Amino acid sequence: MIGAIKGPVNIPDLSIYTLLSKNTEVSRSRPVMIFYDKYITYSRILSYVDSMAYHLEHRLNVMEGDTVGILLDFTPEYIISIISSIKIGARVLIIDVNADEITINNYVKDHKIKVIVICKRLIHRATAQNVKYIVSDPKDFLTLGKAVINSIKYHSRVIYSENVLKFYEFIYSGKRSNRTEDPEKSCIMFYSNNKLLKFNMKNLISLTFILNYWMPKIDGRPVFFSNIKHSTPLGLIYSVTLPVSFSGATVINNMSNIMKNNPDFIVGDGHLYSSIIDKHMYLNGVKYCIMPFIDIKIEEAFNEYIKIPLITGRSDDITLTTHMNPFYDIRKGSFGMPLNYVEYRINEKDEMLVKTPYMPEIFPDDSEISGGWINTHIKVKVVDGYFYCV
Repeated sequence: MIGAIKGPVNIPDLSIYTLLSKNTEVSRSRPVMIFYDKYITYSRILSYVDSMAYHLEHRLNVMEGDTVGILLDFTPEYIISIISSIKIGARVLIIDVNADEITINNYVKDHKIKVIVICKRLIHRATAQNVKYIVSDPKDFLTLGKAVINSIKYHSRVIYSENVLKFYEFIYSGKRSNRTEDPEKSCIMFYSNNKLLKFNMKNLISLTFILNYWMPKIDGRPVFFSNIKHSTPLGLIYSVTLPVSFSGATVINNMSNIMKNNPDFIVGDGHLYSSIIDKHMYLNGVKYCIMPFIDIKIEEAFNEYIKIPLITGRSDDITLTTHMNPFYDIRKGSFGMPLNYVEYRINEKDEMLVKTPYMPEIFPDDSEISGGWINTHIKVKVVDGYFYCV
């Protein structure tokens, strides 16, 4: 049992695969993803995940502890690749799509990457030796019209061989790996600001369920839209694990078309909310907007022009969301109060320091951390238990 704003939270001992599998039992025909207006159900995604896990294990000989690199745009393939790798006990390294060829080759060498799942438009960066590449094509999940447009936009010649394979060959077999994943051994790694962040399943699932418990419950299964960079820990939680924890769905679409997918929660950075304000977008049906980063000016402008509550907070890649306004008591100008699982103190410079038991392992540079405390470098004052920027 751990604490959140409103009390204790039970954190189940499970992996992302088990979370998806359990929620498929009650949401088989419900969408887990709305991909440019195409609905993909829980049962369908789970069958793709099971099939890919089988072929990773039996066709490519990916074993427990091997590393699978993910170099994909935010698509169904991104979710399938991560969860299928977790299913067979592989280590997952999320690679930013902006990483250059040299960086990717260094990752392959440093982490002994065995397989890289890569989108077709980036195949020219796939030059590392002794690696299997699984290539995702835009037309795999898009309708024909959108697929043709995307194929033209991201045209890239791919020569398939025994080392360069087609993604769709992995997901339609109907076969299933019998491997039982171990949440203690599974991990997902990210690079952020020259740091390697290694999250085990307990880190990610705990933070997911804390957020799940903290957020308001609505009728039906919630729909999420997030523009937070998907190749970051925070992006993974808001785009994948949090929606699944609600048996909800995540939307992938252009922001100009997003409202026809009826999202209940919009999660974004300052750029997203600036765009909403500038374009006078009509957020019909949206229950809450969430900005897990401090930006007082955007918050003020948003509250002036749009009447939907904007929940703000303080996040980074290391501690993810550590402080948030509770939905039942939103205080303008505040970026929230501490969740009970987070310790905080304020140093002599009025900077907020935080400590959490769900911090990832950090390599190679952990100079910002002293005795478990992270200096946020944000100057704050505390009023009635709420944080305000000085």
